[in-house]
Amino acid sequence: MSDQKKSSPQLKIQIDFADARLFGNDAADFEDMKAFLSYALVRDEIARCLDPTQAIAVARAYKGEGKSALLRLIQNKLEISTTHTVITTIGPDFSPDIASSNSDVWARAWKKSILQLIARHIGAGLGTAFSDDAISLVEEAESNGFKERSVLSSVLDRLRPPNAIGTRERPAINGYEQLIKRRADGRAPIWIIVDDIDQNFANNDRDRLKVAAFFTACRQLISNIPELKFRLCIRPNVWSIVKREYESLSHIEQYVFDLSWTDSQFRSLLAQRVASHINRLGKWDLVLPRLPTDPVKREAALVGMVFQEQMQFGGQTRMRPPHKVLHSLARHRPRWMIELCKKAGESAKKSGHDRILVTDIKSNLAQFGQRRVEDLVAEFRSMCPQIEEVVAGFSGQPDKFTTAELLTIMQKNVIAKLNSFEIVGVMGRPSDVQVAHFLFQIGFISARKDYGNDDFDHFFYPEKPFLLQSPTNLDDGCTWEIHVAFRQVLNLRHFAGRPSRHN
Repeated sequence: MSDQKKSSPQLKIQIDFADARLFGNDAADFEDMKAFLSYALVRDEIARCLDPTQAIAVARAYKGEGKSALLRLIQNKLEISTTHTVITTIGPDFSPDIASSNSDVWARAWKKSILQLIARHIGAGLGTAFSDDAISLVEEAESNGFKERSVLSSVLDRLRPPNAIGTRERPAINGYEQLIKRRADGRAPIWIIVDDIDQNFANNDRDRLKVAAFFTACRQLISNIPELKFRLCIRPNVWSIVKREYESLSHIEQYVFDLSWTDSQFRSLLAQRVASHINRLGKWDLVLPRLPTDPVKREAALVGMVFQEQMQFGGQTRMRPPHKVLHSLARHRPRWMIELCKKAGESAKKSGHDRILVTDIKSNLAQFGQRRVEDLVAEFRSMCPQIEEVVAGFSGQPDKFTTAELLTIMQKNVIAKLNSFEIVGVMGRPSDVQVAHFLFQIGFISARKDYGNDDFDHFFYPEKPFLLQSPTNLDDGCTWEIHVAFRQVLNLRHFAGRPSRHN
């Protein structure tokens, strides 16, 4: 049987499009581990993060781009091996609470906090302790609730004077760093996986110092205890803000990599979630023999079991597969794609469709766009406190512009109407070009290159970061579009004067 026949309508099975399990949890850290592993996409970055020769690995990505999923996959693969010590936490759970404005004081506080975390984790895993170091680690774990009291500790507590109040006071550990160094020497690596180190980051002196000092502490610790391996993540805008002020982060830059998603990876992600759901329904054995053997065609066939195979999107005659449509609408963020898929699935079920159609997706774009504006404001207010007003300045405007038209809107609707206006990294009041570049950088607008015959490409900041910077070549022949996710909520007009098609 040919691949074409294998991907025919024979693959149809009964699927409840409104079933929340179909697309999985849009937040990886809240998903059941078994379900998560059944559909998680193992990317090339996993191998880099599992390499023990890499002392630090920092995933740089925005909200919804897969940082937490990446760290969870790393944790799972490491925990399969019993030789590894794996410590997983989030920044707020062990962040120091100090008032100092001295970076050295903050770095020392972070080091102590990290070392205490390690000591408690190791101590919790120890059985009977005989050496001084082991006893200290066990006592540390017991005193902080990481480990139940041992028989010896219980006996010692019972031998206290009758009038003593509470449990026995454990002696504090002095010299955490040397203790962990002795304990780790010659043993398997100790992996510290930290998510959300920049949670609730506000662009103020304290938060910038706190984040910078954390990375400094990690770098200092690995130089003294090479068995420590840090796996971390941070948002690109926070990294840019902090690095601009703290030159010491340049030493960490070599360990940083960016997470980004191609449309083909979106196809793989969707296919794996569909396959996982079919497996949970107990119908995988029925579907598997009918799937194409070619990996790309197999993924397309799986996606085609849930979605309309070709969708009109981006032009009157432009037909695109669903994963490319979702890749554009979700601004390349998996979490946003899953959110939109769930809403479109509910619409498809209500309409009685046998697939999720492009109309089911488009019918949810207004509410989806409102949430994306809220996300944009929350995510980038630290870089531009007036970002909400900047976005509102485009309300009722066209959805596409020439460079001259874009800069005119910047002047009339933004710069001229804001008394106070600042963008991190820009000296003084931002110019129209600087505001436009900022909006390009955060993904509110994209560059569009037209080739004729309804053929065009979109370019985003990572692909052409030089646009709207060089006065001799501001646009490289491109025009500008407000991202489709924002068009309905801002009530934008199509560039030719007709209502926007929002596609």
